[in-house]
Amino acid sequence: MAFGHWQIGLHIQKSGVYGVALIREKTQWALRRWWQVPLADDVVVDGQIRQFDVLSQTLLPWSKTLPRRHHIRLAFPAGRTLQKTFPRPAMRLGERERLSWMAGSLARELDMAGEDLRFDYSEDSLQDAYRVTAAQHKEIADVLELARSLRLHVAAITPDACALQRLIPLLAPPARWLIWRDPGQWLWATRERWGRYPAQGIDSPQALALKLGLDPALGQVCEAAAGFDAWCAVAHRQPPLPVNGDAWAIAIGLALGEAR
Repeated sequence: MAFGHWQIGLHIQKSGVYGVALIREKTQWALRRWWQVPLADDVVVDGQIRQFDVLSQTLLPWSKTLPRRHHIRLAFPAGRTLQKTFPRPAMRLGERERLSWMAGSLARELDMAGEDLRFDYSEDSLQDAYRVTAAQHKEIADVLELARSLRLHVAAITPDACALQRLIPLLAPPARWLIWRDPGQWLWATRERWGRYPAQGIDSPQALALKLGLDPALGQVCEAAAGFDAWCAVAHRQPPLPVNGDAWAIAIGLALGEAR
């Protein structure tokens, strides 16, 4: 990352858009800006952009305030993704052949044309397999088109729950996994996995842990009042922080970028 670039995490939620701009100062992060742009209820529904033009026009004044030297990591709703684990094929494949094999495997699994999917993958450290995350090409294209209309310099599009993994190293032992929620959903992450559950029928972090088969005693909620404040990732915090700071946890995880 070039010195002086704003590293921005942008999380589009149903109620509004939450953004954080950080820069690296030696070995620590410093806050440059935070933003909250309210949205009408019907602009984003279940993670899908339903009113593209309205969202673009709403964010246009904000985008004009950004410096040219910026990189943005955009959140993509985990609820609009599919995660699959595929055992490694018996034969050794090069990168191009591996991508072709995964695309074919996903297309068969979902009964969809390969060109309708966008996907990424990582090696599963716990088993001889690949973890694949896929989304519909059109929905990724909509996010990219939004960025283009606002002249944003996009560095990555990341599932929102996955962004929590960047905060896990900041947990105080013995905590090992992280939870964030809004009125409609729970997002969660361990070092190896991440995901999303609807809020309906899950009324507590303990109930979520039961669904996931994880130890509730080792989970931590992204709530300053409950013990974990995501803003602790930012050593130098000026200007003053927002009152409802927990809503920015995903944006902060995105702004921190890839783990080093």
